Amino acid sequence: MELEDLKKMHDKAFVASQTTRERGADDLVFYWVTQWDDSVLQDSQLAYKGEFNILRKAGRQILADLSMNPVQIDFVPKDGTRDDAADLADGLYRAECNKNESIEAFDNAQIESVVCGVGAWELETDYATKRLDDKNQIIVRRPIIEANNNVMWDPNSKLLDKSDANYVSILEAYSEQGYIDLVYELTGEELDHVNGDSFKHPEHSYVFPWILGKSRKIYVVKFYHKTEIEEVIYTLSDPFGSTIDVREEEIADLEDDLMGAGYKMMQTHRRRRNKITRYIASGQQILDETVIAGEHIPVVPTFGEHAFVEGEEHWEGVTRLTKDPQRLRNFAGSYLGDILSRSPRRKPIFWQEQIAGFEDMYAEAGSENNYPYLLANRKAGDGTEIPPGPIAEMPEQPMPTALPAVLQLSKEAVEDVANPGVPQDIADPDISGRAVYALQSRLDMQSLVYQNHTKHAKRRDAQVFASMAREIYDVPRKVRVEAADGTRTEKQVMDQIVDQETGEVVMIHDLTNSEFEVYSKIGPSYASQKDQTVDRLNLMIQGMPVEDPMRKALQLKTLALMDGVDFDEIRDYANKQLILQGIKKPTTPEEEKMLKQAAQSKQPDPALILAMAEDKKGEAALLTEKRKGIEMQLKASNDRAKTQIDEFEAQTGRMEAQIKAKQAGDKIEMERINKLGKQLDNTEKIIDIKSLLNFGTKALKTSAGGKQQR
Repeated sequence: MELEDLKKMHDKAFVASQTTRERGADDLVFYWVTQWDDSVLQDSQLAYKGEFNILRKAGRQILADLSMNPVQIDFVPKDGTRDDAADLADGLYRAECNKNESIEAFDNAQIESVVCGVGAWELETDYATKRLDDKNQIIVRRPIIEANNNVMWDPNSKLLDKSDANYVSILEAYSEQGYIDLVYELTGEELDHVNGDSFKHPEHSYVFPWILGKSRKIYVVKFYHKTEIEEVIYTLSDPFGSTIDVREEEIADLEDDLMGAGYKMMQTHRRRRNKITRYIASGQQILDETVIAGEHIPVVPTFGEHAFVEGEEHWEGVTRLTKDPQRLRNFAGSYLGDILSRSPRRKPIFWQEQIAGFEDMYAEAGSENNYPYLLANRKAGDGTEIPPGPIAEMPEQPMPTALPAVLQLSKEAVEDVANPGVPQDIADPDISGRAVYALQSRLDMQSLVYQNHTKHAKRRDAQVFASMAREIYDVPRKVRVEAADGTRTEKQVMDQIVDQETGEVVMIHDLTNSEFEVYSKIGPSYASQKDQTVDRLNLMIQGMPVEDPMRKALQLKTLALMDGVDFDEIRDYANKQLILQGIKKPTTPEEEKMLKQAAQSKQPDPALILAMAEDKKGEAALLTEKRKGIEMQLKASNDRAKTQIDEFEAQTGRMEAQIKAKQAGDKIEMERINKLGKQLDNTEKIIDIKSLLNFGTKALKTSAGGKQQR
């Protein structure tokens, strides 16, 4: 980009919001410096001009309300992004937000948004330490002082968080010597003096005065410009199967290291992304040009009241609508003071003859009148009686009857606009967290619009942070993260572990290929939530029997959450007990070490184990001897039993032999008898046959004889 193009874009942004910025600048002066230095009251003839400031109290109440309801950020992984990467982003973001620089940046922007309607902060990368060998970068925030006067956005941007802006200018004023030093720091060029005429080139009728003649104030702009580019991405794989993406412009510098580590080219693809370039320039020249990390302009605005009217952007804070009632209150109170300071005190009135000769006594007034008493004449010079005492008294200047009403109405008018609606009784520091939460949930708070706009700003801040983190946390290293309760631990970025399910090596805590949805919500602070939890735990404990083991667990949890003077030992003991009982998981390396030591302490001492082994060995020897004796006894008994069994078996064998012999004899006898029976049967059958034959013969003979007779 050429200087002329930069100055043209800056000029457009300067002109587009000039009217609103001038009003906001008046609001800053009215709130912080003086409430009389304006066109309305500066010509007042009052001798006394006091400030009866109730606007400042209202501003403090809104800021306190914002502090009690902080914005909480949550990174939710998109498709393809691991949950561990989102957890790492959450922890990194909380850790960076709680650093002093970030806290100051947030507070300054919030105060300015409440006072004049707009504040802003800037994110940038820096080295973690000042050591020459430290190449690890971190993300830091810088406050932008007087963002209303010094930050000019692309006039075509319409979104509240300015995410649609293509550029933004941030002004900073330098003295002549300061500018000479800056030029030398950024360019190495040594200047003897500053030529004011050179700031007018190239020839152009610019509205913005880059250099002021009388004061020699020189403006330098930090100009962020967003452009869309197309780039080639190389995907490389290591021997373990893990892949990384490297841009084409980086491959030349990393090629030797990657190939030496065993990375191989897998594929290439093209993508479109935003490139953010930061220019540092004056009206004379561009002093520095740098491409920064991330794809978003790293400037985050936060607004109070915000609107577009007839195409022109307007913003205002709590001051704008309270100016008139605050002016009226100041005027009325000052007029009252003017009456008191100018009106004469009440004085008695005498006839001249009454104090003739004693005038000096009445000339002194107040503390300077040291006479123990005053004298007066009873008679005039001609002897006539003079009445005792003053004949009258000079009256006081009357108070305007409308003045008390004006004072009351002006106070109510300011409170109607600025009071967040918080009852005075909840300012009690001893009020419970549960009560505060219940009150806040039903308050009609004037600060709601500031809370919502702060939520938009913090969400934008988280988007910028994640985009920058993807590029600077690109190598394995240890980082410090913070949990929601403030506990700080260390994690390894781009750590490799073995997946228990697949057995493959996977990379966790990798932000380089991670995409997140950023969600923001408004809620009570962690301290308020903790107080509310303690109240609930106490209610639960009251309803539990003493012998219930859950009661002891809840009591330990209550002690772990409580705060107090010299209470750390009790809280640490309760935390340790919760971890040892398995109710709470260890979150720090120290707690994990304690848990391992506790597990090891439950195991017996090695010497004791050896002594017990020797004792068991002796017992085993005795048992062996006893067993041998018992075996001998059993063997003898078995031998006797075997002998008896053998004798019994022998006797049984003899008996079986006798039985078998008898059975054999009986069988022979039976066979003989059977054989004899068969012989008898045969004999009987033969006899029968013979008898039959004889009978037949006889019959035949008889039959033949009969025939002969006939």
